[in-house]
This record gives sequence, structure tokens and C-alpha cells, in this order.
Amino acid sequence: MAVIVISGSGRAVGKTSIGCALIASLTELRWLAIKVTPHFHGAPERLWEELDRNSSKDTGRYLTAGARRSFLVSGSDDFRATDLAIDARAHAEDCNAVLVESNRILPADLALFGEPTLSLAVLAGDPGNWKPSLARRVKSVDAVVVTQGFNYDSEDYKQTFSLAGAQWSSPELVEFARSRVILANS
Repeated sequence: MAVIVISGSGRAVGKTSIGCALIASLTELRWLAIKVTPHFHGAPERLWEELDRNSSKDTGRYLTAGARRSFLVSGSDDFRATDLAIDARAHAEDCNAVLVESNRILPADLALFGEPTLSLAVLAGDPGNWKPSLARRVKSVDAVVVTQGFNYDSEDYKQTFSLAGAQWSSPELVEFARSRVILANS
């Protein structure tokens, strides 16, 4: 199973929108989407599956984008969040790719030996206000995606994609992801 993890500098920077754009663009894969949040969002359990494609929740947006299955992991510490994401993966035998939205889980936490992985960090806003969980990981991601006109020093990161306005993908970003998770698995 290919594993993509999208982390971000804060709320409303475009993590879900970019994840949805990648799922919609990489149609050759059968997607499982997992949203990890430290907050409870009214779900009855810590691992909850979204079944409503019309839901405006992020989990519903992933289904609308083309994910076959979509789960919410909520209110758990890092260790438990990883365990719950692994449980979600186990319930998605019909999927061959997983996209995880989380600052708390690394691709290596979910990938089995030899499975292709990709980690992206979505950056926007004042770095002084970034989530501490992202600040610990941003230097180890495979690429950064810059949104909302974030000013950055491109030499700090391996690969950078800049998205303008309400644009949540680019041909270059899609091809980069394809090369990491599909072509690498061929």
C-alpha cells in the first residue's frame, strides 16, 4: 500500500484540500483517507468511519474526492493515534493507497517493508505560530507545499511547490506524488 502523510503548519492552511486534490488526480489508486485530530469532533468512537459522501466534514470531502474509505481518528495521543490508523488500514483491504492528514504520524509508522511513502508539509502563516508538532518534523518531509503567499527560503527544503489563491494542486505536485507512490511501486 502506498502511504502519503500530509502535515501542516496550522488550521485552514489547505491540508484537506490538497489531500482531496491528490486523491482526485491519482485515480489509478484505490484510496483510504485518514484524518487524525487531537480534538473530539462528535464522533462516537476514537476511530470512526465516515459513510456519508455528502458530509461537509473533512472525512466526507475525502469520499467526495474519490476515496473508497474515510476514517477519523480523534482525541488520542501520538502512540494511540498511530495504532488507530493501523486499525483503519486493516479495515481497508480494498484499498492500495492511504492518505493520512496528521502532524503526529510519519509515513514509516504505517508503511510495511518496501511500500512507497511520501510526506508533505503544508506551510502558511507566521512560523512563530506553527503547531509544535509540525516544527519538529518539517525538516524531514519529502516536500513542502506553500499556500496563502507564505514567504519562505526555498533552500531550507528539499522540494517546494507553491500554490496560489484557491489552487490546491499543480501538475508538478501531482507528478511528484505519482513518481513517489505509483512509479516507485511499479
